[in-house]
Amino acid sequence: MDHSALVLPEELLIVGAAVEAGIFDALREGALPRERLQDVLGADRRALDAVVDALAALGYLQEREGRVAITSQAWKAFFDENHPSYLGFSFMHAYTRLQTWLRLPEILRTGKAPSKERSPERLQYFLQAMRHNARKIAPDVVALCLEGMPSPPDVLDVGGGPLNYATVFAGYGARVTVLDTPEVVSYMQRCVPPGAAIRLVAGDFTRELPEGPYHLAFLGNITHIYGPDENQSLFQRLARVLDPGGRVAVLDVVHGLSPRAPFMRVNMLVSSRGGGTWTLEQYTTWLNNAGFGAPRVHHIHLRQLLLAEKA
Repeated sequence: MDHSALVLPEELLIVGAAVEAGIFDALREGALPRERLQDVLGADRRALDAVVDALAALGYLQEREGRVAITSQAWKAFFDENHPSYLGFSFMHAYTRLQTWLRLPEILRTGKAPSKERSPERLQYFLQAMRHNARKIAPDVVALCLEGMPSPPDVLDVGGGPLNYATVFAGYGARVTVLDTPEVVSYMQRCVPPGAAIRLVAGDFTRELPEGPYHLAFLGNITHIYGPDENQSLFQRLARVLDPGGRVAVLDVVHGLSPRAPFMRVNMLVSSRGGGTWTLEQYTTWLNNAGFGAPRVHHIHLRQLLLAEKA
């Protein structure tokens, strides 16, 4: 038990509000006097002064000769995609999730997650968060997935719209088909690296999959979104589009194996209709029922990578 964690997440709330209000975007082109920043944002001066001073105390803003500017550290974190400390606004996914988590008492009574607010901004925050979270582990994950595969392998990346794994698969020489929702495909089409063997397909993988055959089907952070029946059906659909001996790879937090699983389970409670975290026994049953062998388990940064071949 960590009592020190039972505090208000002040930094996330202040920085998140500043992003949402447009403070960092307003200062991206250069420093501004407070009066000008107030006009650009249409802000209340008392409120703006309080937030700007707090952001300065946290190291995000600085003021010189009466002009407010983004610090070099914050600039690298928010806007320099080539810097090791780059975050973009990926943390805004956590900021927007707070509103849903605060409804947990209501969800405890009803068992139903509130409807999601969909906006271009929230989609962008989600995609940035997924890409940031995968940045360090994607090379190791992809290397394990492709071990022993034919060259070049044909890969189906289910729900892989953020391209965090697809670009690494393509870097290994794979021909990658990415299936995701129409809004994600529309947004991410421009992000496909020139010349990469990546094809984006808009669709609903809970209903149908692009025609194969594929050597590998990759599910990165997908199965926790859905319930047991939906996952069983998905594995059966995957078996139909894989080559004989083809492989399915599942990257997720497995209940009983990952210390993150209990918290992801609550996250799915507040954000999905039937999602959760599932045990290795459940995955094994779903895979066996769909014609796959027993999965091999690799532990990667609090997550599990399950690999199984089609019989």
